[in-house]
Amino acid sequence: KAELPIVGMNRLSLVDFPDKLCMNLIVPGCNYRCSFCPHEQLIHHHIPMPKIGMAEIVKLLRPRMGFLDGVSLGGGEPFLHRGLGSFLSEMRFQNIKVRIKTNASRPGAIQWVLDEKLIDFLSVFIPAPLSKYADVVNYRIDPKDVRRSIQIVRKSNVAHEFRVKPVPGLVEQEDILEIANTLSGSRRLVIERFDPSHTLDPEICGSDVFSQSELEDIRDSTSPYFGEVILSN
Repeated sequence: KAELPIVGMNRLSLVDFPDKLCMNLIVPGCNYRCSFCPHEQLIHHHIPMPKIGMAEIVKLLRPRMGFLDGVSLGGGEPFLHRGLGSFLSEMRFQNIKVRIKTNASRPGAIQWVLDEKLIDFLSVFIPAPLSKYADVVNYRIDPKDVRRSIQIVRKSNVAHEFRVKPVPGLVEQEDILEIANTLSGSRRLVIERFDPSHTLDPEICGSDVFSQSELEDIRDSTSPYFGEVILSN
């Protein structure tokens, strides 16, 4: 049976699972190659990374469940891994809530975990408007798959949020507005900050970032489309 590869953890996170204390678990590998991605190690150098087994995760979680609310699973793209289903089933068996951060590329897998009631919160990263999706993610993906994932998440009864990351020259304010239009009526949008010190593409390392006031303008311009818009720290 395939086991979900977990290559890192933060034993206590206050920010990964909205309004909850959680353990943050990191899975490697991603099908996207966004130039601004800060996780180059997880994409290109994860094969030799030591893996943390399920038994060890459960052993660490059990004594903490008095004050932890659950686990957050990110990386990396969790839905690429065949071991995800057995991991989520074990978390359900242990009565542990799970949040997953995903890039929305696998609508069938998202539908399956929702149908099986194996997840408590979905955080969906939309790196670009659908009109320029393939150019930003550098991966041949049918935008219809992303649109289908968005529809599946929005129709579900599971708590969820969408996330975007404005990057000067790549994902501009008008691009974020186009994404907001696609997601119009959703509960929550989180605007992430671009970190130019860690990038997949070395050519944009050290490049410009949007100022605080520009990010606040983006937040204010997208606010009418969502129940709430959060500017992450």
